[in-house]
Amino acid sequence: MRSISRISLVAAASAALIGSVAIPASADTINSTVSGSTLTATTSGATLSGVTLNGTGTQTATAAASSAWSITDARGTGAAWTLSASATAPTSAAGSAELVERTLPVGNLKITPGTVTAGSGADPASNITGPLLSLTGSAQALVSASGTSKGTYSLTPTYSLDIPANAYRSNYSGAVGSTALNPYTSTITYTIA
Repeated sequence: MRSISRISLVAAASAALIGSVAIPASADTINSTVSGSTLTATTSGATLSGVTLNGTGTQTATAAASSAWSITDARGTGAAWTLSASATAPTSAAGSAELVERTLPVGNLKITPGTVTAGSGADPASNITGPLLSLTGSAQALVSASGTSKGTYSLTPTYSLDIPANAYRSNYSGAVGSTALNPYTSTITYTIA
């Protein structure tokens, strides 16, 4: 009886050893190619407040804020980028009775980019700067990312236009004295690269 017990014990131990030997698992490879996309900006202008000339000092036409802007860096490179702006001189177009357009210096038009907020999954906005900018006819950096800033960012800039004491009023669009005036208008061109 002892020999049967020993044989059973040896057989049970052998079966346990064979059961614990690792059988190789199959291995699969998963591939995914990730392609970069584009660098884009969505901007918006604003309507500034009206100003009544007082003849004694510079007054400022302001806008509470423009519509929200977005900047998306989907290139996947982490390279720096800059949103640049240039503008035309604010001009009140000639009307049917007042035949000469009137302009203000382009540098009187200013943009403050405001706080830049990183969207969901974007790199932190700590590398992005955007100080107050007095516009010119040449492109200047408005918002810049000096380090890795991949993803989508939002901001809501404010605009202002300084009106000097010696500025001309807006031209009448029709007969002099009518209520319709041609506002001072500027075209701002944005470029992102």
